[in-house]
Amino acid sequence: MLLSILDQAPTRRGGAPGHAFHDAIALARAADELGFHRFWVAEHHAIGSVAISAPEVLLGTLAGATSRIRVGSGGMLLPNHRPIHVVEQFRSLEALFPGRIDLGIGRSEGAIDDAIVRAFGRPVDNAHGAGFEEQLDELLAFGEVHPWPEGHPLATARAAPTDVPLPPVTLLGSSAGSAATAARKGLRYGFAAHTNTQGAADALRAYRENFVPARPGDRPHAMLAVKVMVGEDDEHARALAAPMHLGMAQARLGHHAALMSVEDALAHRWTAEERAAEEQHIDTRADVVGDPETVRAGLEAAVAASGADEVISISNTPDPVERRAAVARLSRVFALAAA
Repeated sequence: MLLSILDQAPTRRGGAPGHAFHDAIALARAADELGFHRFWVAEHHAIGSVAISAPEVLLGTLAGATSRIRVGSGGMLLPNHRPIHVVEQFRSLEALFPGRIDLGIGRSEGAIDDAIVRAFGRPVDNAHGAGFEEQLDELLAFGEVHPWPEGHPLATARAAPTDVPLPPVTLLGSSAGSAATAARKGLRYGFAAHTNTQGAADALRAYRENFVPARPGDRPHAMLAVKVMVGEDDEHARALAAPMHLGMAQARLGHHAALMSVEDALAHRWTAEERAAEEQHIDTRADVVGDPETVRAGLEAAVAASGADEVISISNTPDPVERRAAVARLSRVFALAAA
């Protein structure tokens, strides 16, 4: 089992402007030393508890601050971007850091606020319909993963630098539909178990069974995204996870604030509205929270049930020192650095 990190760059109350970006760099350096396989950053917009809205900007800094680990987007939300520009950005990163860049592609809005979605001017069919498929096909053609259809009006366009390959493409999703798309197009696939706790096994099985290689030698590769918090013991782990769970509930109510400290989150008296938002929108059944052995057992069970090749863990707690310590515990329990 490969083990990686997906960083959503959690913000903390009282932090200096831009602190979450510097925290992400420090976490990437730690992950590099601890033996994790990848370090990916997500794209979100106007959600106060997480900071990264432009992963393509941060990735060059992360790759330059590390020496071994693969860095990538988890993911670039394609309907917010032009396919040719995404290819140019990631070919440029690949030219600077050959063999260390990944391109994860998503199709969600990356926002909860309807005004933000409107501000991006997304066509109505781009989130989950034919428009997204057309964008994805353009990206793969510009990246020379798939050929252009004969007579396509964009077939003569070139995405520079043309002498650099597009990094490996992973399609991200949380449904049978996204799994089918990844299989049909011969892409790697990442399933968001932190947003759909029940669908991983069926989606990943169908992905493997229906995989069609885009190029000779391509094989299916399935990733499972899970919220993970490793504490010194179970109580400590639950405390570290408390700000994240509270922040998610408050964001669903339109309160886009930075995360409370662990102490404040534990002392917080949840309102009826916050409990209702948690019950309606937040399913923590796939979360793996506990002491090192509890987490080991939980992740091994998740991999056995889903057939995933790789786990990419999300550990949002506001204190960057505590977050790096939790990630170090995760590394030790699977002996990553030794491997």
